[in-house]
Amino acid sequence: MLPDKLAFVDIETTGARSQTDRILEIGIVRVEENIVTRTYQTLLNPQMYVPPEITALTGIRQEDVQNAPIFLEIMDEVLETLKDCVFVAHNVRFDYSFLKREFFHAGRRFTSKHFCTVKLSRYLFPRFKRHNLDSIIERFQISCENRHRALDDATVIHSFYTKLQQTLKPEKLIKAVNLALKKPYIPSQLSPILLENLPENPGVYIFYGEKKSPLYIGKSINIKDRVLSHFLDDVRSSKELRITQQIVDIETIVTAGELGALFLESHLIKQMLPLYNRMLRVKRELLAMKSIVDNNGYQTIRLETVQTIMQNDLENLIGVFKSKKQAKQLLSELAKKHSLCEKLLGLEKTASACFSYRLGGCKGACLKEELPLKYNMRFIEAFSPLKVKPWPFKGRVVIEERSQTSDQQDFFLINKWCFLGKVITDTNDSQNILENDQTFDTDIYKILLRYLRNPKNQKYIREVSVENQIGQQMFSNV
Repeated sequence: MLPDKLAFVDIETTGARSQTDRILEIGIVRVEENIVTRTYQTLLNPQMYVPPEITALTGIRQEDVQNAPIFLEIMDEVLETLKDCVFVAHNVRFDYSFLKREFFHAGRRFTSKHFCTVKLSRYLFPRFKRHNLDSIIERFQISCENRHRALDDATVIHSFYTKLQQTLKPEKLIKAVNLALKKPYIPSQLSPILLENLPENPGVYIFYGEKKSPLYIGKSINIKDRVLSHFLDDVRSSKELRITQQIVDIETIVTAGELGALFLESHLIKQMLPLYNRMLRVKRELLAMKSIVDNNGYQTIRLETVQTIMQNDLENLIGVFKSKKQAKQLLSELAKKHSLCEKLLGLEKTASACFSYRLGGCKGACLKEELPLKYNMRFIEAFSPLKVKPWPFKGRVVIEERSQTSDQQDFFLINKWCFLGKVITDTNDSQNILENDQTFDTDIYKILLRYLRNPKNQKYIREVSVENQIGQQMFSNV
């Protein structure tokens, strides 16, 4: 069945980040049994500057909101309007996260079942490329007098939902809404209350089987949404089905943001070795591929089985592999593509020329017919994209991550791609966790590489030295 109480919500804000921006206007259309029982609209004083681009988009000016109420003053009225309703919005994560943040600032916890009409539209009408509100208005011929004003846009969302009810078969719409709601099959061993109380924050979740044995560790920017997605009938794989049959408990660890969740997930998987995390589980021994120069001046590689990789090993490190078969497959592909000698790469053992030389692939480095300089240029071209990138800072850096729904801040100490430690701070406490040595981890390296490639993240990074007073205070135990 479809939900009998829904609140169609739209908000206008001073910007796109719920962590730093605030709500300018709220519009709500409350519907019970398909009848509109209440509409609610108010401007809000955001207690901050209204950017000109927001005024250009919405028409809301600084003088329009300077005498408007602050959120604390209308909080109870908003709660009453949303009470017992499924929260519905177009791009629901945006509206829902802003409201949660405002409630948090006001000293209240807000949570609600919710679904996104963008996802609903994509599921029901996959033939269309665009599913923004302007496209919905045009496609379904919905009137909207004041676009980008909260109540008008909320009314559009309600009109869209109403048209779906009028034009679609009930079973199709029910299925789509249940998917949008992430309505799960609840494993018999789990309490529905446990699932209902899962945090809607970034972090890590751990599925346990009997005797507290770890089954699976995952991360998400919304733990509750991700956990429930494991139990959806339409998306459960054979692995999900096995987890569903074995799971008896769930543990969650909240982080300030996605970066902290990625670090923690990688750390816990290697520490706990859960049954169904095969991709990130690491064997005790690693196969390291390093670049060397042989006695004749030709660059080649050496495969080493090692327990750990230290910071000083990174300069010549090309990569880490699960097996010799995987490493040699890569070497064979690069040899063919760049006309490298398979004998020098250790793929052939022969006292004469390599087989590729007879076929015209190798240019004679195995017989010293090709000069080392020419050969080495192709070697560098082949392997440079694979090598560990140089550390782009002079020394240690601290990366700060702030929660968008609480006052939690995480600080990560990093040096030469190695994760050295983490501090969690909030309004009441500060503690150091996840102490680490200066060993290189390929998963952490890939996480950091993706993070540093985003220019927007540069403002959260600051270099520190051992003598740095803040660094000593925050990371004295690392």
